[in-house]
Amino acid sequence: MTRTIWLVLCGILIAAASGLTYVSLSGNRSEAEPVLQNIQLRPRTTEASTSPIQQCVNLGGALEADNEGDWGYVIRERDLHMIRELGFDTVRIPVKWSAHAKSRAPYEIDQLFFRRVDTVAAQALAAGLQVIIDVHHYEDVNENPDRHLPRLYAFWEQIAERYASWPDGLYFEVLNEPHTNLTFRRIDQMNRDILSIIRQTNPDRWVILGGGQWGNLEGLVPTNPPYDPRAMVTFHYYSPFEFTHQGAPWAYEPMPLGRTWGSQAEREEVISHFAAAAEYGQRIGMPVFLGEFGVYEEVPDADRANWTRHIRRTAEQFGIGWCYWDWATSLGMYSLENEQLRPGMGAALLGD
Repeated sequence: MTRTIWLVLCGILIAAASGLTYVSLSGNRSEAEPVLQNIQLRPRTTEASTSPIQQCVNLGGALEADNEGDWGYVIRERDLHMIRELGFDTVRIPVKWSAHAKSRAPYEIDQLFFRRVDTVAAQALAAGLQVIIDVHHYEDVNENPDRHLPRLYAFWEQIAERYASWPDGLYFEVLNEPHTNLTFRRIDQMNRDILSIIRQTNPDRWVILGGGQWGNLEGLVPTNPPYDPRAMVTFHYYSPFEFTHQGAPWAYEPMPLGRTWGSQAEREEVISHFAAAAEYGQRIGMPVFLGEFGVYEEVPDADRANWTRHIRRTAEQFGIGWCYWDWATSLGMYSLENEQLRPGMGAALLGD
């Protein structure tokens, strides 16, 4: 091991432990991947389970809207078969349960909506895919957890009970991108509470636990998730945001077009981040899952594919399963207009 890599690893371990900063690899190299192959992470303190998810795509823009179709996409059974034939093993289904449940206890979820989720999940499983169901876009629980955490817990009591007898290939994700008033302390308690609720009816089902700060890596590392041999932790990766979200009208501030990506320093920064994520997973003894990463459609196709390929390959070389955002909306890999993969995206996600 070279002195440079040893110094890098020291920095990574410090970053992972503190959750404050990350370091970038240094040195003059033409490619980032050979450096990655030379990195040896420290031995695990706890034996980690192996993630069942390797290659996944999000079915975004459908059931995460107030009403499926409001954002231009309705999940089609044909898409599920196409996704499986391409080589994906899992789909993640973002679901906005909060738009389809009563606002007063016992916070009953609408049965018609439940049946729609049933249908999509069953079709995906029948197509040979694993399925992740999450709680998505529950903004009120982030802003006012005192009032809305009991409602979130009630959602999970209903979801867990409904799917208790379903195949093992159905997975649960507690809450998408906690933020604002869901502090690290509250997230740790929430993860413990909801995992306990799920385990009452689903003792062996895989459960995905997230961190704070909109689900990014800096928001995951400071958390202390409950250890469970059938649980994993997740983070999302859209860095640099000024590149991945340029032109997106819903970004937190305007991101002008024209930003490029792909310098040696930028590639090495990705490697340092994923090294920190892998070390964190080893430290807690649970798999790490990259639940979202993607680039807005206004970015030129070649640039989108270049960034996507590097993120995907880096995740794989660190043993991190991934889930691209998304299938067919504004960051999608598939064009509904042309009914074909967008240029370069198939190779970026599923090529060598």
